[in-house]
Amino acid sequence: MVNWPSLLMAQLVDSAVVWVPTVAVFTLVPGYRLVFPLCIVLVSVGINSCLYARGSTLGTWLGGFRLRTRQRERPGWKYGLILALANVACIPALAVMVVASFSLGKDLSNSLGRPERQPIWGERIYRRRFLQAFDDYWARWGN
Repeated sequence: MVNWPSLLMAQLVDSAVVWVPTVAVFTLVPGYRLVFPLCIVLVSVGINSCLYARGSTLGTWLGGFRLRTRQRERPGWKYGLILALANVACIPALAVMVVASFSLGKDLSNSLGRPERQPIWGERIYRRRFLQAFDDYWARWGN
């Protein structure tokens, strides 16, 4: 299983892949303020959807894990599309995940809080030094 720092970092990197070029084109190409940025968002969602369906994106590669279902298979195109669309709405999606997991003493999460009930798991594929300090901190103080 992958813990929160790795998952958040992967989500933010994948979201940056969508939004950094979009904002750059929006600010640098004044004649086409809606057409080019919209095309970049749609193309990015399509590419991220394909990558999520395979189980690995730039963010998951940097985080040192790949996505798998409970049956240890690749997520498939439906989960890929859902995860790619979540990148477009990254901040609200992260807020919902955090509220579902850390619900201040109340069990708001039900099945969302239990790792064995999650539809998608992160499978560690290699040890990465960049996030190891965050993982160690999370293991020490998170529980």
